[in-house]
Amino acid sequence: MKNREYRVLVTLALMASLVVGNVAGTSANVQAADNKDKSTETKKTSETKTSSTATPTKDETVYVKVDDAGNQKDVAVSDQLKNISSLGTIDDVSDLKDIKNVKGDETYSENNGKLVWQGDKKDICYQGTTTKKIPVGMKVTYELDGKKVSADDLEGKSGHLKIHYEYQNTSADSGKYTPFLMATGLLMDGEKFSNVTVDNGKVISDGDRNIVIGMGLPQLKEQLTSVSSKVDDLDIPDSFTVEADVTDYEKVEAVTVATNEVFNEVGTDKFDSLDELKDSMTELQDASNKLVSGSGELKDGLDTLLSSSGTLVSGIDQLASGGNTLAGGTGSLVSGMQSAKTGSSQLAGGVKALSDGVSGMQAQVSDGVKDLSNGVSSVQAGVETIHGIAEQADKGVDSAKDGAKGLCAGLETASKSAGEIATAASAALGRNQQTVQVEQQQEVTVDNSDIYKQIADLAKQMTDENDKAAVENVLNQISATKTQTVDVQAEVEVENPYVTALKGIASGADALSKQLSANGEIGGGAATLYGTLSSTQGATVKAATAGLSGALASDGSLQRGISLLQSGVGEMGTKLGAGTNELLSGIGTLQEGADSLNSGLGTLASGASQLNSGAGTLSTGLNTLQSSTGALVSGVEQLDSGAAELNSGMIQFNEEGIEKLVSVFDGDVDSLLDKANELLDASKEYKNFSGIADGMDGSVKFIFVSDK
Repeated sequence: MKNREYRVLVTLALMASLVVGNVAGTSANVQAADNKDKSTETKKTSETKTSSTATPTKDETVYVKVDDAGNQKDVAVSDQLKNISSLGTIDDVSDLKDIKNVKGDETYSENNGKLVWQGDKKDICYQGTTTKKIPVGMKVTYELDGKKVSADDLEGKSGHLKIHYEYQNTSADSGKYTPFLMATGLLMDGEKFSNVTVDNGKVISDGDRNIVIGMGLPQLKEQLTSVSSKVDDLDIPDSFTVEADVTDYEKVEAVTVATNEVFNEVGTDKFDSLDELKDSMTELQDASNKLVSGSGELKDGLDTLLSSSGTLVSGIDQLASGGNTLAGGTGSLVSGMQSAKTGSSQLAGGVKALSDGVSGMQAQVSDGVKDLSNGVSSVQAGVETIHGIAEQADKGVDSAKDGAKGLCAGLETASKSAGEIATAASAALGRNQQTVQVEQQQEVTVDNSDIYKQIADLAKQMTDENDKAAVENVLNQISATKTQTVDVQAEVEVENPYVTALKGIASGADALSKQLSANGEIGGGAATLYGTLSSTQGATVKAATAGLSGALASDGSLQRGISLLQSGVGEMGTKLGAGTNELLSGIGTLQEGADSLNSGLGTLASGASQLNSGAGTLSTGLNTLQSSTGALVSGVEQLDSGAAELNSGMIQFNEEGIEKLVSVFDGDVDSLLDKANELLDASKEYKNFSGIADGMDGSVKFIFVSDK
């Protein structure tokens, strides 16, 4: 099959689906090419309409070649006889010329226009030609930039093009009008034709080409207007106009189909109930009024929405800002919860350590209280010991004073003895020539060990540095002359060789006498010691030892303080034990609370993380919403504009369409319905163009193809 014919078939298929798709069960297979191509057509509906005698059916397609203005040139007819009952012969009627079987080898015989085909139980497909007038047609006119031109003059031109198709139905010329629906398909090159529109039809574009479908019902309005002037207000088109911007125009391929099958599918019983029809018209008017009202309310609502879009955008901006703040806050919350979780873990560990520490402290406090109690007891024993020492010190002061007095007396005696020795030695020196033997033995023995110890102990208790130094000096003297024995035995011969010795004895004895006298160092020291022990200082020492002894006595203040201390230590031990037990109990409760806090903070931290994740998602969504507010406002503006157009269109549709349609059926519609039934009956009767046998059912369609 040639490419051109393939495009014709594609156009026919599109037209069938868009325009006559309501003809249920109709399909056609066509093969035709300049009297040589084969045509096969199948029609399912005809099978359902066969007579009870299973008479064959006849489907006919009339191919009309036209020029660019729509003028008829050649006509070729393709017929298909469907041998439903597998008959051996098929009776047929045809006024065609040059009949030729285009599918098989079956032959026919002719007698006064009647044909008898040798069916051989098969379908018969044949073609022929005719010069009969076609009942439908069309007139095509062209305008380029507002000027009428012919198709030939358009070749290679550019500009704004209008192509107008005016459909024609001349079936009434034969005495009875048959309604036809006519539809035209045009193939326009997408590179040459742009901005393509059509008023009564549809434009389909596949990118490379534009397919324009236009339609009309020629003479139908005139037929209906003849019985009711109200029909004149109805829009029943019988033409269409295509407009496009063209560059280097070249002829457009066009295919037009005319069929009455649309009307054959309408049952006349649908128009028998006038009351139901009038009720339907009333419902239609009410529904239309509601649509008009609803579209107006939609327009008002969109106006309000549009006027509030600024507030909406502002609110979305604030919401997005709040979402971002929320996301930041939840991030801080997660961080804080993690820190709190760490702190609670440390708290739980610290409470455990505190519990262990308090337990250890309890044992240490118990031991410390025991040690303190023992120490107080030791202090008490020591106080008693010191008390005894103080009493002995008091007695020692008296003994030391008596000893010092005896020492002074002994030293005085010794001093006198030494003086006598010195006197004797001096007298011997006076008897120079005489031999004098002097025997004098004076032994002074003073055992100062006890008093020395007592004075030493007393010196340790003195605070005055001068007194302490004097006592220590006496102690040194006592230590140096602890035991003093003076043994003088001399035999003096008054001869020169012994004078020197006598002088030495006299001098030594005199010096010793002076040392031991009250004015000498030894005697003076002993006198000072005695004076000190007898003076106010001695009394002071005795008073101190007496006061100390009194304080340390069993009924003294120190003993009472020690007793109170002992009692306080015991009470303190009891209270410390009870307090530590309470502290341990409180620490146990604190441990449980810390563990619960730690667990709760873990759950809270997990929830905070989920909250943070959700806040992030919310923030992202709000930011996306915020970025889309411009498109939202723009969409609302477009929607508002569209609603305005919808409202205007609904008003126009209601006024010019529905109201006029309702007005047609508002009065006496009997004549209009009679006319409609008459047209439907005429359509059902028109089953063939070239002829059909009596009792045979059939269908016919006309296809106009531009001669290119």
